[in-house]
Amino acid sequence: MSQAKRALVLALVLGGWSRAQPLVSPQAPGTVLSTRFPTALTYEAALTRLGNYYQEQVGRILPVAFPEIAPHCHYEVWHDMWVFFEPAGGRTVVTLKRPADGVGTGLVKSWMVDLAGRLDAAMPLEFHEEPALHQASGDIYASAADLARALGTGTSMKLLATWEHAGVIVSAAPLTSVVLSPAGLRGIHHVTVSTESAVAAKQLLARLTQGVFRPGICGAYSEAVELDQEVRDLADGRSAAAGVTTPQALSIPNMDEKYLEGRVRAEPEMVKRLAAATGQYAIRFRVDKSYRKVTVSWSELAGYVRPTGRYATERALGQSALPNPKPAPQTGSPLTARTKLPLLAPGAYRVRLEGEGGDGQTAKIDERNYWFDGKTFEEL
Repeated sequence: MSQAKRALVLALVLGGWSRAQPLVSPQAPGTVLSTRFPTALTYEAALTRLGNYYQEQVGRILPVAFPEIAPHCHYEVWHDMWVFFEPAGGRTVVTLKRPADGVGTGLVKSWMVDLAGRLDAAMPLEFHEEPALHQASGDIYASAADLARALGTGTSMKLLATWEHAGVIVSAAPLTSVVLSPAGLRGIHHVTVSTESAVAAKQLLARLTQGVFRPGICGAYSEAVELDQEVRDLADGRSAAAGVTTPQALSIPNMDEKYLEGRVRAEPEMVKRLAAATGQYAIRFRVDKSYRKVTVSWSELAGYVRPTGRYATERALGQSALPNPKPAPQTGSPLTARTKLPLLAPGAYRVRLEGEGGDGQTAKIDERNYWFDGKTFEEL
């Protein structure tokens, strides 16, 4: 569900709270919205109540929906919100913070009112606008796990499980987030760093960008799925072009999207490309030295259970070899290795990358486990 739809649902659910609490206000560009309130609940009681709430509302257990990122500090993954708990005598003081740039402050307030209401906060809340977080962003061939490895262990940054983004890494002090989102085709992601200092944001982005340049697998994708998206984009473009070039004196109904997609798919060159892409699965990878060849092996992890990482059996699916791969410059794109496989059903898969040196010896370069939902591969 989109954030806008969630906000509408919350506004309806809040009932009496929404009548007493002003939720609609103009968006203040570049601010961090915050509120602070006491509750009679203990820290432990507050977590229990929120755990029941997230299980009911989003079907996630508390450590996933509301993970602890520092002592008595949590990150609310559903709404990208920092939550701080402070003992205060017989009460607990709760502080909520969230950037409002890109989202109307009314929406952010509605999310905060809902969470505060779950903790028996007195209404109305008092909101404050704090200085905005500074951002730095760029495109990167890497997963969230790659970024976490690039940061190393000597940091307050925590890699979190997320269903809202391709990846998220956060810190409570200083207030920092690294958000990964799909940015295009063939395994590339867009990374956005937000923190309290412009210099720190640029430095952290540079650290991440340099840190992912290591040998190994940096993405997996289905060529058929990628081509399907290209077909849809071409059909959308033609529909838009027809709307612009058609004389206003003529009135034509909206072209059916499926019809336009069918026209694109029927073009002779596209027919060839679609046939060639069927069953083709690819990885993007880097090497730090020359090899005689690299071999990519795919296997299915049957009976995989995501909460535990356990599976019943591993079944080989196929492999391919790429001769004479060369290290790419740090400014260049990763290499691509394609493998023809049976059509993959949703499930867990393992990809192993091995290199054969000039002496004929073979060594493992990298191995990754992915969850495939029928469209995209998510590293496990």
